[in-house]
Order: sequence, then C-alpha cells, then structure tokens
Amino acid sequence: MSAITKMNLSHLEPKMIRLTCKLIALACMSTPFFAQSYANAAVLTEENQQKIEWAVWRYAVDTPLLVQTIDWFRDLTQDTRESAAIAELSRLKFMRAQLELDKNHRVQLFERCITTADRALMINPNDVRGLFWKAAAMGKMAEDSGILNALRMLRPMEELLLKVVELDERYENAGAHRALGRMYHKLPGFPISFGSNQKALAHLKRAHELFPEDVITRAFYAELLYDIGKKVEARKHADFVLAAPIAEEDALEFSEYVDIALGVVKKTGGANIRLGNY
Repeated sequence: MSAITKMNLSHLEPKMIRLTCKLIALACMSTPFFAQSYANAAVLTEENQQKIEWAVWRYAVDTPLLVQTIDWFRDLTQDTRESAAIAELSRLKFMRAQLELDKNHRVQLFERCITTADRALMINPNDVRGLFWKAAAMGKMAEDSGILNALRMLRPMEELLLKVVELDERYENAGAHRALGRMYHKLPGFPISFGSNQKALAHLKRAHELFPEDVITRAFYAELLYDIGKKVEARKHADFVLAAPIAEEDALEFSEYVDIALGVVKKTGGANIRLGNY
C-alpha cells in the first residue's frame, strides 16, 4: 500500500480552492505567519485548516514550511481535546516522514504519526482522520519493516480502512477505498493471506465512481484491470494518468503512479504515450 497521501489541488472543491487563495493572501500580510495567539479559540479553525492544507500541498517542495507548520500545530494541540485537530497533526507528521531518506529514522517518524493518531482516537474512536492516517502510517511502516511486521500490520490496517469507508467513504478522495483496493490486489490470496481481486475491483471501482479524476485511483485501477484480463479498459485508465497535468508540488509523489501507468501502457502495446505537464 503506497502513498495514500495528500490532497491534490486540482481535486479540491471550489470552496477549498477559495480558502487556499485566502491563505495565500494571509501569508502576504505583514503579521508573521505563526505569530498569532489562539489561546481562546478552537484549535481546528477554518484559518488553521487552511494553513495545514497549504503545508500538506507544498510538503514535497517546501520542507521548511512543513516543519514549521508541524512545530506550530504541535504546540497548539498540546492540551486540546479536539480529536480532529490532533488527527490533523498526525497527517502533517505523515508528510514529514515520507520525506525522510534514512530508513530507520523514517520508521521512527511513522511511529510518531501513529502515536499521534492514537491520541486522537482515544478521544474519539470514530475520528475518520485519525483512523485514516494511522492506517496510512502503518502501511508505510510495513514497507520498511520486513515481511513479518508487514503481515502483523495488515489485518489491523484493513480494519481501520473499512471503518473509514463506513464512516466517510469520500475522505481523502476516497482514500480508504483506494488503499483497500490496492491491498487486496497486491496481497496473495488464501491460504497465504487475504488478497482478493474481487474485493479489489469493488473498492477501486467505487473510488473511481466517487472521484473519477483522481490520478492515483486511475493508476491502481488500470493495473488491476490489466491483471484480471480487461486490457482495453486498463489502457484507457493508464492513458488518462499519463495525459493528466501534474503540478510541481505533486511531481515527486505522483511519479510512482505515472510509472504504474507506463507499465500498463507498455504491456498493452506502448503506442501514443504522452506524459502530462509537470
């Protein structure tokens, strides 16, 4: 399960686009970005959410902003009982962990992400953000921790993601559907594990129905469709990925999905390959 990650601005609702534009304006004001006092206000205000969204979107090209945002929001949430706010801190820590090149330190950072998500879930066991980012961090740790740890984490990850689907299947561009689809597709089936192309197809099809423009979903869907013999349909989704314009902020993360799409295109003839603008 890879890069269950951040929100692509091209997929934001019009309201969120307006909020992001407002944030840019705030950043240009003379008042220091993080110098305001929030002692008497709710932690996850609209303005604070805007700052988080901006740092998340820019995380791959502006690491200092991400670190600054984590430090600011960690202090802000130190004594809060707002589960959603703490879960957003977990989300920020997930982005920071993804940038770490040292494997051992990266695992430690994902562990901190999980600890923060657990703090949110202790307050509200049904906090969708906490559930999702805990599962995402576990998936990344599974990639780095070896086969035994990976197998140990898979069922708990599945349970977390299924709960997200039950509570809010649209969260993070249907990220739980997308992650479950990828997990079921890539895992071996019974008796070794619980992989299932049938389940994978159901989740990726639903993710595509909810967010048809999502590049990550289309890449995963294309590879699954190819593997189950639906090559023409697979090629359609792969071509979509390769033609999609990808912003500079997304280029690092999305390179993985472009590679998946390229693989499908090459296996289905390789003609008319066209990469979108970065």
